[in-house]
Amino acid sequence: MAADVLQIVSYLLANVSDFNSALRLPCYSCMSPYLEDHYPYISHLYRKPLAFDVHCDKHSLDTSYLYSKNCSDMCVTLRINDVVGGRRRHGYMRGCLSDLHGYNHSLIRTLAERQGCLETTARELFLPTAQRQELEPSRLSLCACHNNLCNFSVSPPCLFIFLFVILVIFLMR
Repeated sequence: MAADVLQIVSYLLANVSDFNSALRLPCYSCMSPYLEDHYPYISHLYRKPLAFDVHCDKHSLDTSYLYSKNCSDMCVTLRINDVVGGRRRHGYMRGCLSDLHGYNHSLIRTLAERQGCLETTARELFLPTAQRQELEPSRLSLCACHNNLCNFSVSPPCLFIFLFVILVIFLMR
């Protein structure tokens, strides 16, 4: 028994030089550019990203222009349905789950167990505080994933479902 434990410890020491880096999850960190002007008003909801970039806006963003950071929980993509100046806009926030300040843990629990997305509102996603009492009931789409740099799409499972349907149609011919 002691020999087995010694072997495991020796393996870890030989192969993992930095235990902290072994527990890190790299995720893209960005927000839609129009949110930069509004950031002082939403800073109580979201941590500031590494970049406010137009490449963050796309459904499948151009990752060659974006920065990544290490997360300790999950990578998330939040699609915000806003109305700015009477016009509907879709904004994006990509980063770590911990970048969302005061989120509703019971709502997020289902995403922690599996990859996927959920449709919600700002009032449901964020726990009420004095600053958050007046949140608009705007629709949000929150996607979460557990793999390196996986927050590049709005809904990761959709691609797999699409490919599966194509495969089934092809096999039925």
